[in-house]
Amino acid sequence: MSLTTASAPISTAWVELGTVAYTAGSLADIDACITEIESKLGRGTLSAITTPTTIELKRWLIHARQELSEVRQFTWKRRYVTAILAAGSYRYSLPPDYSGGRVSIRDKTNNSKIPLISPHQFDILYPDPSGVTGSRILVACIKNLELWVIPPSGNDEIELEYKHSGGGVLNELLNEAGDQILAEDWQTIFVDDDTELDFSWLPEVDRFKCCDFAVSKAFAALHEWDGAVFYYDKWKYETAKAVRADGKRRLTTTGYRARSVFQA
Repeated sequence: MSLTTASAPISTAWVELGTVAYTAGSLADIDACITEIESKLGRGTLSAITTPTTIELKRWLIHARQELSEVRQFTWKRRYVTAILAAGSYRYSLPPDYSGGRVSIRDKTNNSKIPLISPHQFDILYPDPSGVTGSRILVACIKNLELWVIPPSGNDEIELEYKHSGGGVLNELLNEAGDQILAEDWQTIFVDDDTELDFSWLPEVDRFKCCDFAVSKAFAALHEWDGAVFYYDKWKYETAKAVRADGKRRLTTTGYRARSVFQA
């Protein structure tokens, strides 16, 4: 018995709505974060051939940013995008930085909210989605990394609100590294995510947290374990403190009453 994988992946063009950046401060971008890391390491200016390399630093910074986006319960982890659906199609790919969690969909063409149902309900109600007809989208569901709509759309424009992973594509690293990068190393350098390589959507205090994480990794690469442990513990403490603050912020919207027995 064998399994034949799909040869043509589904690709949907999503366009992000306008965003507002936080105050640039002293860590306005990823290069400023690297300067902060160099200051804490005390090893001078780093490059693509030093230990650690600037390529590694950028990768560790993005790793930290992804982890913050995963655990922080704050508005900047939400993203709003729009797409023009293809007539007669009911399957669409979710944005590549979709990381699960709550999703909200709005039909901008018909000015209505599209309710989401579970894949189990969807399959029971619509065993053959292609055979359903109608002039506007009635319901939708998420199957893995796909968005399924009923009935198949007719060039409607929808707006999707979702939680993003906070990753980034390191396109400019190829120019910086030159011949240092081998083809087999690309998968360790590139993140399958379309988030821009910037930190403007993070509050500056969180950019400092990302720097602490990257400094810990840098000291580990140099086998300076005391420094690695110190900055990693600092990263954990600051992140845990931020998560607790997020919990208090959420409780203020409910009059400090838990909405369920599972809410801390």
